[in-house]
Amino acid sequence: MAMEMKFSQLLKWQREIVHFFLPYVRQERGKLAFIAMLTLVMTAANALLIWKVGGAITLITQGQFEQLNTTLLIIAAIVLFNQSVQFTQSYTMQRVTLRFVDRVRGKFLEHLMLLSFPVSNKFAKGDLLTRLTSDVDRLLPYVINAPLNLFSSVVLLTVYGSILFWIDWQLALIVAAMAPLFYLSQHYVAPKTGKASRHFIQENANLVAVEEQTLSNLKSISSFGSEQLIRDKHKTQFDTARSWALKARTISISYNAFFAILMYFVGIVIIYSGVSGIQSGTLTIGVLISFIMYIRFLAAPMRTLALIPIQLQANRAAADRIMEIMNMRPAVEDVNKDTSIKIDEGKIAFSDVSFSYPGSSNAVFKNITLNIQAGECVALVGPSGAGKSTLAALLLRFYDPQQGVVTIDGADIKNVSLASLRRQISIVWQEPLLINGTLKENLLLSRPDASDEELMTACKSAHAWEFISKLEAGMDTVIGTKGVNLSVGQKQRLAIAQAFVRDTPVLVLDEASSALDSHSEQMIVDAIQSLRQNRTTLIIAHRFSSIRNADRILYFNHNGAISSGTHDELMATIADYKDAVNWQTTRLGRE
Repeated sequence: MAMEMKFSQLLKWQREIVHFFLPYVRQERGKLAFIAMLTLVMTAANALLIWKVGGAITLITQGQFEQLNTTLLIIAAIVLFNQSVQFTQSYTMQRVTLRFVDRVRGKFLEHLMLLSFPVSNKFAKGDLLTRLTSDVDRLLPYVINAPLNLFSSVVLLTVYGSILFWIDWQLALIVAAMAPLFYLSQHYVAPKTGKASRHFIQENANLVAVEEQTLSNLKSISSFGSEQLIRDKHKTQFDTARSWALKARTISISYNAFFAILMYFVGIVIIYSGVSGIQSGTLTIGVLISFIMYIRFLAAPMRTLALIPIQLQANRAAADRIMEIMNMRPAVEDVNKDTSIKIDEGKIAFSDVSFSYPGSSNAVFKNITLNIQAGECVALVGPSGAGKSTLAALLLRFYDPQQGVVTIDGADIKNVSLASLRRQISIVWQEPLLINGTLKENLLLSRPDASDEELMTACKSAHAWEFISKLEAGMDTVIGTKGVNLSVGQKQRLAIAQAFVRDTPVLVLDEASSALDSHSEQMIVDAIQSLRQNRTTLIIAHRFSSIRNADRILYFNHNGAISSGTHDELMATIADYKDAVNWQTTRLGRE
């Protein structure tokens, strides 16, 4: 992309971004109009203030002290009035910007949750976190600040420029002759600022990603002794981000210095020319000082107008990064939000289903047909990558099959709302959903309206009350991020307790007893036995010892084929299944 960006192209970008984010600021139209009105009031008050200050100086130089007191009282009143208006404007502006940020962040986070797996696989968590925080803040110059600054700058230039020509048109022409220099300076600086800021935003996102990955894997880093390697990687990324930050900052400082030099130069020329007017009697000292003060106030809108293209270039990348995510479509569309499903029996059917992951040409399933009876417990086993978790993902509509139909109690799940579907399916992940809160708060994630008695009953059924009752704070114990203060077995039992609280007719267990010692695994198996009663249950497992009590087993091959039967039937008819069971049994026996 060419960095020498025409102002017309910049305005086109501005209109596109404002149009995209207009729904998030439309509710603030009244407050924005109020802010614009206060700008007009302050402009008039400042113009009057400057004129009165010049008048006071003239009275002093002419020795007219009797009138001076009245003028000073008027000046004091204007100052108080102007400060109150400025406070009101600033406060209102803060409310508008914070509400805008709240709406955009909320919608961005909501959209991320809708996108789910495709986005989490494509972007680093640190990168997404940067988009959600600092990138959203960088939208303000585009959507709110630039339009308001443009309005206020035009008003100020019109008012103060007219006053300058009214006072002395010859001096005003000198000021006007300097205007092209301000335009040329921003025309030179804006593209360079845009390039440096774009690179910094991306490199800073990469830096946050490195930091997030480090904080999420502290135990593994220590166990591998990789501290220095990670530190070197962090320093390399930090140096890259810092380099672009310094370039952007250096350009900004240089521009500010150049602008200040221009303003001082204009002031010197005006003073030199004004002295001639004082000597000839066409100007008074007070009027000349007022003229210089008007120039000082005129500098702000001139600088603002010059900075608008620079700021837009600098923050364009942040807007693009937000819009990139917001424009992504979910893997599934919730097109029937008003149609709910009521699961009475829990009969599940996969009819002639074919599925490949987005962007992949390899089919996970080809024309599979499966029927799972109401209340049946079916175990899904097989090598990694064979499609066990994919089947559960299709049931929960994290993805839709390219061919075929998935039904529950005869209803096509594509024709019902996602909320009603997922509300009636409980899932226990290998990595449970645990937040940095109390045990009670984590249990209520599954059903916010559950009573304390229901929570306790669920914990007892999941064998979680055994460790919860021993905690000093009990259910009010804070478990830390991802349950860091709990053991693996305790986290799994808490996840099963969540499923008990949710109490749905369909249950999915995804490697719920993996990575546990024999005692903990047996406790989890006992809890699952209780949990699956009167529920249609899918158990995804690698350990064959945890599925012996299943009503039926589905064995997934790498070639997309699925074999169905009891454990004994599969041992007798499916060689791959028998080999896998024997290998695992032999290995566990050696351990």
